[in-house]
Formats: sequence, C-alpha cells, structure tokens
Amino acid sequence: MVELLIAYDGRRSRLPNTQRLHMAYFHPEVLVDEDKIELTVTEPELVAKGATEDTIVCYRFFIDTPVSGKYLAVVVKLQDGEGFIVTAYFTDGVKRGNIIWRRAS
Repeated sequence: MVELLIAYDGRRSRLPNTQRLHMAYFHPEVLVDEDKIELTVTEPELVAKGATEDTIVCYRFFIDTPVSGKYLAVVVKLQDGEGFIVTAYFTDGVKRGNIIWRRAS
C-alpha cells in the first residue's frame, strides 16, 4: 500500500509507518490485505463523524476478510486540509457518529 492516497473527497490522505505499526500490533488482521484500507478510504460506502470533531470514519463492507464478512472502518484525522489515517479495524456495523456522506447507489 502506498503511504499517500487520494480520499473519496479529493483530500490527500496518508498512512505513516507509525500507524501501520499500531495496526500491526492492535489489529493485525487488517494488514493481511492492505488494499482494503486503500479502497475503504478512496471508495467508501459511507463516512461518519468520528469520536472527536477532527476525525471521520470511512466504512466499506467486505465479504472476504480474515474474520468473516465485516465492515472495515478506517479512522482518519483531518489536519491542515489533509487526512491522516489513525487506525483501521473490522466491525459488524457503523459504530458511532452521524453519517456525513453516503455513496450514491
């Protein structure tokens, strides 16, 4: 996976090695296929407000994951007009926040 990508809203987003190491320790299952992280940020199904005012969570459902069919949630901190991927994890559904963007069907 590249460290810099263009998010669904045109914002430059990055995944520094420090955050990749965080995921390797706390959520190693998401690193089995890092392309899913990139796809979730660039082409999410929906985006919700995060736990803090400066974060959003991008969600995309994947049938084939190491933990069965789940949503991948990618937490992105918005900073200086760019995105900084904080973490990613698999979940059964949208966990928090109001939906602020949804992919058109």
